Amino acid sequence: MPEFRINISNLPQGIHEYSFDAEAAKLTLNALYYGAVRLAATLDKSPGQIMLRATVNASARLMCDRCLEHFEERIGTGYTILYVMETRSTEEIQSEEEMQVLSHDTNYIDLDEDVRQYLELSLPQKQLCRGDCAGLCPICGRNKNNDQCSCAIEEIDPRWDALKKLSGSRN
Repeated sequence: MPEFRINISNLPQGIHEYSFDAEAAKLTLNALYYGAVRLAATLDKSPGQIMLRATVNASARLMCDRCLEHFEERIGTGYTILYVMETRSTEEIQSEEEMQVLSHDTNYIDLDEDVRQYLELSLPQKQLCRGDCAGLCPICGRNKNNDQCSCAIEEIDPRWDALKKLSGSRN
């Protein structure tokens, strides 16, 4: 049975608020996620449609792309979905970004898959333990956040040699 399910049968028109908590493992999320996943949803039901606005928060164990240390980060996202009854024409609802069609005999809206997808998309592309992470020394491999090494790193790109000759620079 889905963890995040809203019963919409006999739901009166108007605004309805819901809160859910579920373990990340029960939602078939990426193994990076752990602990409780929290969902706050607001449904706005009007004739022929239901507008869902949701915010989701979860914790993830990530690995820093620069220093390769593990760290924990709170991942949060929000999304909106318009659920329309199948009697409405698509011309009426063209301006909506995210839309799903419901049949008249639909009793529940299951949000598990939507939550899973939005959380997966919310993972940062560049995972950094902190913004000023110094990373690893390319010579000895030490984590430069924890201690400094005495390796001499000379980063001179040979493509700049011609420009150095023009400027008269010797370094």
